[in-house]
Amino acid sequence: MSALNSVIEQARRSLEIHDSKAALKILKPYKKSLKNENASNVILYQIFAEAYLENGQLDKAYPLLYHACELDLGGEQGGSEKFFMLGQATGGEDGIKLIFQGLENISKQAGDKIPQEQVDKIVDGLLTAIEIWMTDLCMEPNAESECQELIGRAMEISEGKSPEVWSTMGSIRISQQRYGEACEAFINSWKFFEIKKQDIEAEIKNNDTSSHEQYAQLVQPLLSLAKMCIEMGLYEISLRILGAVKDVDEDNLESYYLEGFTFYLMGKLELFKQAHPDANVNADNIYEFNEHFQELPLDLNNESITEVIQDARLSLSFASKLAQNAEPDDELAQELYTGSNEVLGEIGGPLSDSEMIKIKKGEDDDGNEEEQDLEFEDDE
Repeated sequence: MSALNSVIEQARRSLEIHDSKAALKILKPYKKSLKNENASNVILYQIFAEAYLENGQLDKAYPLLYHACELDLGGEQGGSEKFFMLGQATGGEDGIKLIFQGLENISKQAGDKIPQEQVDKIVDGLLTAIEIWMTDLCMEPNAESECQELIGRAMEISEGKSPEVWSTMGSIRISQQRYGEACEAFINSWKFFEIKKQDIEAEIKNNDTSSHEQYAQLVQPLLSLAKMCIEMGLYEISLRILGAVKDVDEDNLESYYLEGFTFYLMGKLELFKQAHPDANVNADNIYEFNEHFQELPLDLNNESITEVIQDARLSLSFASKLAQNAEPDDELAQELYTGSNEVLGEIGGPLSDSEMIKIKKGEDDDGNEEEQDLEFEDDE
């Protein structure tokens, strides 16, 4: 393996664990070479672009992606995913054209029998196109029909077994105000995510090292699904999803925050139902509850919510501690730190470090331990 190929491989491993800063540091010595000896190296352009995108630097990623696509119109070097990334970054009708260029490349290369790996890539492209229609082009008169056609194609090619396709289906149904169908789609999404997670775990047990990357990649789509389930009042499903996230990433800050917030909403909803016994809270009107839940009083002396409020305190205390230990420039961590403390202020405040240590270690509450700082393992 050449020195350059070794560097590209190292950078790719850093990106697999979402460490874009490490990837860029590894690639830095080769940046100037893109203007001379590596001016036609599609793979190097592509890995640089992926690192910049992961680091939130779209302005630097865009020209590199554009040039990589120009150099490899057929997607024969480094695959056609770069067309999806460039299409997503470009947006609008031009973005749709780029995505379909990538899809055409994959279809030509696959031939009549499309292997599963290529099916997954096609599905990714179709879902990226749907995202553009639901955002940049949402006001176009044919936006809804285009989304319907694309999700139908994605569902067909994935044989109705893709959790990502079901999740996108749910988002489309929300935009159509077909909330009951949205809930069904999200439940199906979780069902197939659960199967996918179990399959990857089995591969990991068989020492398939490539499966570790797939395992880590479950986190973000699962978090997105959990948020949509919370939005639709599917609280129990969301808690199961967030539990799966913590199986993959034990100290995931956002999962702790969302878990605590879900328990908090469950407490509020229970009190609302007690105050309005004739109210029928369902998928079609949960939005009204979500819009006004902050106005609803929270009676901490009501024994019916004691357990969920304690669970909320526990999860939000962990979230607050994790956020407190995050980098100062991590905007999401600071946002979740503020949000966790706001809710904790309403439900009795955070648990002490000693209480959280006992729970994290699974120890009994009757042990006498000295107060100590709670530490979490850093991500590798």
